[in-house]
Amino acid sequence: MKARKRIIVLLSIMILILKSTFVLSNDKIEKGYYDYSGKKGNNDVVMSIYIDNSKVKGLYVCKGVRKYIKLKGIIKDEKIKLNEFDTKGNVVGTFNGNIRSVNIIEGTWSDGKIKMPFKLKLVDTIYADYGKRFDLVGFSDEEVVKFASNVQNYLIKNNKKELAKLIAYPINVKIDGKKKIIRNEKEFINNFDKIFNGNLKKAVINAEPLFMLTSRYGAMLGEGGYNVWFTGIVRKGNDYLLIYAINN
Repeated sequence: MKARKRIIVLLSIMILILKSTFVLSNDKIEKGYYDYSGKKGNNDVVMSIYIDNSKVKGLYVCKGVRKYIKLKGIIKDEKIKLNEFDTKGNVVGTFNGNIRSVNIIEGTWSDGKIKMPFKLKLVDTIYADYGKRFDLVGFSDEEVVKFASNVQNYLIKNNKKELAKLIAYPINVKIDGKKKIIRNEKEFINNFDKIFNGNLKKAVINAEPLFMLTSRYGAMLGEGGYNVWFTGIVRKGNDYLLIYAINN
C-alpha cells in the first residue's frame, strides 16, 4: 500500500514537472524576429514574426501576391495561435499550430469557412527590438519594406520614370560590361534597359523585402552579384531613402 502511494506521489510530481516545463518553454525562445518560409495549402508563403515571451506579431504574404497581411497572437504550451487582419482591422483568418521548437511551425489555417494545412520552416533569426529590424538603414521597418516593395513594383510595371526618382545621383553602373557614371534621371531612363538587365531585374523582383540583408551600409535588395543597395541619404536638408549602389 505504501509502495502504491509512493508511485502515485512520484507520478504527480512528474506531471507537475512536465507541466511547468511546457509553460516555461516560451522562455527558451529569445526575443526577436523569426523568419519562415513554407506552405499554406498549395500556396508558397513567407512569414516574419516577432516573439516577445508569449506575445507574437508580424506579417506574412503569399509569394507573387505582394500584399502583406498583419498577424497578432500568442504562444502557450507549445501551441501558437495567430490571427490575421484585413486593412480595417478585422480578423479574416487564423493560424492554429504547434511550435515545439522555433524551427518548425505546422497546423491548420482557417477563415471560418475554408481550412487548409500549413507548415513553415525557420530560415533566419534576427535578435533586435520590435520595429528596429532595419534600424541601421535609418528609417522605420515599415518605411524600409515599403520602399523595397515600391522598387519591385516599378520594375514589374517597367515604370522607369518613378524608379529614376529613387536613385542617388551620380551613381556607378555597368553598361555593356563597362563602368559608366549615371548623373541624372534622364540618363538613367535612357539607359534603363541596359542597367536593369534580365539578371538584375529578376533578382530584385524575386527578393523578399521582409528578409533583406542589412548592415551599416544600408539594405540590400536582390541576391548574389545582382542587387541594389539603399539607405537614408540627405538631400536639400531632408532624409530620403535612395538607391546608392547598383550591382548589375
